[in-house]
Amino acid sequence: MLRFTRKRRAVAALRLLFGLVLIVLYGAQALASPGASGVERLPDLDQEAPSQLQIVSSRSGDAVSYRLGFRSAVRNVGAGPFVIDGRRTFPASDLVMEADQLVQLAGSSAARRIRGVGELRYVQSTDHQHWHLVGFDRYELRRAGDTNAVVTDRKSGFCLGDRYVATTRRLPAMPLRKVYRSRCGLGQTGLQRIREGISVGYGDDYDPFLEYQDLPLTGLADGRYVLVHRVNADGRLRELSQANNAASVLLDLRWDAGQPVIRILASCPDTDRCDQTRSVSSASDVQIVATGLEVPWDIAWLPDGQALVTERAGRVRLLDRDGTLRAEPVATVPVSARGEGGLLGIAVDPDFAAQPYVYLYYTTATGMKLGRWRWTGSELVPEATLLPAIQAGAVHDSGRIDFGPDARLYVATGDAGKPQLAQSPQSLNGKLLALRPEEYRGTGARAPEVVARGLRNPQGFDWQPGTGVLVANDHGPTGFDGPHGYDEVNVIVPGGNYGWPLAIGSATAKGRFRAPIRVYRQAIAPSGGAFVTTTGSSWAGDYVLAALRGQQLRRLTIRNGRVVAEQALLTGRFGRLRTVRMGPDGALYVLTSNRDGRGRPSGGDDRILRIVPPAR
Repeated sequence: MLRFTRKRRAVAALRLLFGLVLIVLYGAQALASPGASGVERLPDLDQEAPSQLQIVSSRSGDAVSYRLGFRSAVRNVGAGPFVIDGRRTFPASDLVMEADQLVQLAGSSAARRIRGVGELRYVQSTDHQHWHLVGFDRYELRRAGDTNAVVTDRKSGFCLGDRYVATTRRLPAMPLRKVYRSRCGLGQTGLQRIREGISVGYGDDYDPFLEYQDLPLTGLADGRYVLVHRVNADGRLRELSQANNAASVLLDLRWDAGQPVIRILASCPDTDRCDQTRSVSSASDVQIVATGLEVPWDIAWLPDGQALVTERAGRVRLLDRDGTLRAEPVATVPVSARGEGGLLGIAVDPDFAAQPYVYLYYTTATGMKLGRWRWTGSELVPEATLLPAIQAGAVHDSGRIDFGPDARLYVATGDAGKPQLAQSPQSLNGKLLALRPEEYRGTGARAPEVVARGLRNPQGFDWQPGTGVLVANDHGPTGFDGPHGYDEVNVIVPGGNYGWPLAIGSATAKGRFRAPIRVYRQAIAPSGGAFVTTTGSSWAGDYVLAALRGQQLRRLTIRNGRVVAEQALLTGRFGRLRTVRMGPDGALYVLTSNRDGRGRPSGGDDRILRIVPPAR
């Protein structure tokens, strides 16, 4: 009897155990099944283009080797968080976990488990001792024109986390603060489970040379190469789209006295074929229209094809249709040219035939002024001061003015070196202002509308063809008022607050401020900006900005309020670039700024350059 009871209990226990196994298996199938209830809120892993490129050398005996380091960054711009759940299925000695992906379900706290999307491995190196998602991000170097890698990475993977706020628009599913903050089981080799992830609107990044963030250069021949970064290379991770999983940089490698020199020719988000982009590649692509100017700041065209060019010393020069720059100015404006001030922006009245007015923005001893001048056919005659009450300083006077598609005159002002003015409702500084036609042509009181506030020193803006979206550049801090860098490109919305000085870069203070669509963590000092309107060009619709410190143009493709491609042009060839404007002939006109005390002028400086955008 005792033996029978024990046997019956053993059978019951086995049945119970078998039932539990079935429940677990059934539950796992339900979690993994695409047919389970609830709409998936998938992540979207967006690979940023490689940045912060650096070269280091190392010596072994008499041999010297060189490595190219770079920052890699991946952000989540999807509808739900990217979550990896690691579980130990291997012997403890293997230091490996199986990686499952947890996909959030809409309207539920539940998640769908996608089993076996990869492995988590405990990485032990000189600078890392924690759990990485193996192969999350891969890197390689190719010869331009070839899709085969000449050098591949040694990178193990990523320790996933919310390391930085993504630089794209604020997304609906973005949490107010970082969720995934762990150190990925630092020093914990005996963990049985671990969870890592990247929230919507956040990104994870690795600095150059950290845990093999580099590739060898030794032995490579001179020439052009494409540095490719790719997330989710094997496609095992579930996400909304894989169209933005790769990004690349086009490089020119030259060896000089046995040392490598790298020049960045283009930076290309959303493609691994940066070598297929069109670029201004040779000196023959650029025409030098005029030389010998003294710190030119802006250019505007009269209806007859002649152009007016401002020089910071207070002169307005006339550029004839044949490119001849007249020696005698057509106007001399009394300015205070200390620091970054002087004669700055210029704009021609959109109804010039009936209203032959030209508008000038300049600094005086008492502040910034916006003035109206009348064109007589041979000179400019002052007529009225429109805005006299804008503070001026040794820095950050801004100065860009232009007419919008709504016929209003837009005026960009800087904070005059006093950051608090950008947020002050009593000040016109650190703002984007707009005047109605009756205000800039009339004689009555003028109360400019504040279109946007919280700007530091915006020196370029233009309207996107087809959409009318207003895009503006802004200089980031330069040390005395914050960390170097964080230059911005913003989409301007009426009433928008862009954060300065309360926020920099992509910080929004829980939605109080507008985030940029592009942040340059390493300063390039963006100044003028213009959309390309040349019919039949491969650049048509792209935004081109001039960079002073970066000594280059940047061509940005902007779609739906997001930068989807970017290319550097003319890097280092003509020094500091102040202004870029579309001419009436369909060419881009660029003004250099090498005689402003911060550049290294060469013979012929400063110059007016002309670039014809390439055909499709």
